[in-house]
Amino acid sequence: MKRIAAMLALSLFASLAHAFPWYASGSNIRGAQLMTEQERQAYVTRLQSMKTLSECQTYWDGHNKEIEARAAQQQVKLPPMQGNPCQVMVKMGRIK
Repeated sequence: MKRIAAMLALSLFASLAHAFPWYASGSNIRGAQLMTEQERQAYVTRLQSMKTLSECQTYWDGHNKEIEARAAQQQVKLPPMQGNPCQVMVKMGRIK
C-alpha cells in the first residue's frame, strides 16, 4: 500500500512538472541570472498556484517590471520576452 501511495505521489509531482515544463526548472525565466535560487523557486511556485488569468497576469507583469529594474541597475541586457506563462496555463486549462 505504501508503495502505491508513493507511486501516486511521484506521478502527481511529475505531471505537475510536465504541465509547466518551460518555467518549472527556474532556469528558463527571463532574468533568471538576476534572481537568487530561492527567488526562482518562489516565482515558479507562485505562478503554479495562480487560479485566474487576471491574478497571474498581475503577478507576471510585476515580476517583469522588477526584473527590468534590476537589469537596468546592473546594466544587464535582457533577452526579448518569449511567451506568456499565464496564457500557457490558460491553454493547458490550469487557470481560467
